Amino acid sequence: MTFDIGRVMSATFAVIARHPVVFLGLSLIVAGLPYGLTQYFALSPGLWMSVFSEELIASSGLENAWVGWILGGTTIFIFYFILMVLLQAMLIVATIRDMRSQDVDIGLCFAEALRRFLPLIGLALVSLLGIILGFMLLVVPGVILSLMWMIAAPVMVVEDRGIIDSLGRSVELTDGSKGMMFLLVIIFLLASGTLSGMAEALGLFSVTASVLITIVAETAIAAVQAAGIAAVYIELRTVKEGPLTDALEDIFA
Repeated sequence: MTFDIGRVMSATFAVIARHPVVFLGLSLIVAGLPYGLTQYFALSPGLWMSVFSEELIASSGLENAWVGWILGGTTIFIFYFILMVLLQAMLIVATIRDMRSQDVDIGLCFAEALRRFLPLIGLALVSLLGIILGFMLLVVPGVILSLMWMIAAPVMVVEDRGIIDSLGRSVELTDGSKGMMFLLVIIFLLASGTLSGMAEALGLFSVTASVLITIVAETAIAAVQAAGIAAVYIELRTVKEGPLTDALEDIFA
């Protein structure tokens, strides 16, 4: 049995279709609306300057405007990073529960994700630093590490492993399937890039249309990404270890 892109894509869209409120609702709140707001400010420089006017900066006590922008940008990035890790964990839990024919409840998904929250933050930071270093070494090592560690998060969530064990298990499961996984990633990047590009292009004609398309696109991208990573994990375990009916019997029981 080999890794099947069609099977992964079918499972991804099927679970989203069965639970649109969970997947699209959470993705809208965490990804769609923030990206839409960012797009609105980007296409409305006058509004942006009025929010961060010189008078406002002066009244804040900051002598240099760039200091405030850096601090504000860093704070927003950290907050968004944490929210995205939590969102991905919740949607991974939801995907696994759906594939086990269990109830997919936002409260249950949040509780399971929160239980693994700090280890997931650590995992995200370690893998991100490793991948960035890999990309600095002529790009190719970064691509390879991205593929090798792609399913580390669902491994941690499902198998309750530590950071290093999750990375190692991900390397083990992806062995022999990285070529097809790379093709799947390219398909995802082309689709998401097309949606984002449409939003950017519409900005030349209508700010409102651009913002709306951005919200829809980023909501869909976040939902598909999280559900897709979980589907890839299930596919790789099935390829490597056979049907998972018995193996997953006690997960999230």
